[in-house]
Amino acid sequence: MTVDSILAFAGVQSEAVLLVLLLWKCIFRTMPVFAAYICCSLGTDFAGWMITNYFPNWYIHFFIVNTIVDAAFFLWILNELARNVLSHNRAAPLPRPVVFALFVLIGLLMWSLAQWTIPPHPSLIWQLAMHCYQATAVLQVAAFLTLALWSSLKGLRWPGRELQVATGLGFYAVVALAVVVLQTHQFIGQRYHWVDRVAPASYLGVLFYWVLYFGFATRQPVEIQSKNARIATRSQSTVGSHTFH
Repeated sequence: MTVDSILAFAGVQSEAVLLVLLLWKCIFRTMPVFAAYICCSLGTDFAGWMITNYFPNWYIHFFIVNTIVDAAFFLWILNELARNVLSHNRAAPLPRPVVFALFVLIGLLMWSLAQWTIPPHPSLIWQLAMHCYQATAVLQVAAFLTLALWSSLKGLRWPGRELQVATGLGFYAVVALAVVVLQTHQFIGQRYHWVDRVAPASYLGVLFYWVLYFGFATRQPVEIQSKNARIATRSQSTVGSHTFH
């Protein structure tokens, strides 16, 4: 079993477990876009396996479409997290022009610093795929940094679940951007392939992180609430008994 197969198999299993946790603990009610993203990722991973094994000539087209869809979901999830954070803090959002200006400035700065190049003589479809991957990598990191800066300017407090999701997304986006930068240095052969494995390996690590958090850490607030409810009930009973006497 190859390294790529192990990463793909472990990723599908982790996505399935995480999706079950999101449904079982009703987390999809407050983060439906995130739950839809995990469900979509599970489907696209299976579709990618089918295309790789039975229609390999079409994989590059699938890669381009999947990259665009993944970036769209990334932005949609960040928007969902921002709404939840605003609701948690009962705060008003920054004006949209301000947020858009921050996003554009960060994106332009990152694009200028990257100094993108493309390996010589690729086919047209591969050029399109690489440019698409580069653009979405910058877009995702710029959007994440904009959200972080926006939250800092507003002085917002993050709920635990939203913070863990944002942390995982941010880590994966930064690693994906680093992979793109390394790939544009025209690595060839086995070196290129090992660099190419870093992105799925980091995504697998993020999935493990989310599974552990949503599987164990989120039990604590429920237990605390139950304990507080029992204390409140006992206090009311004590007050009632003193009043009776």
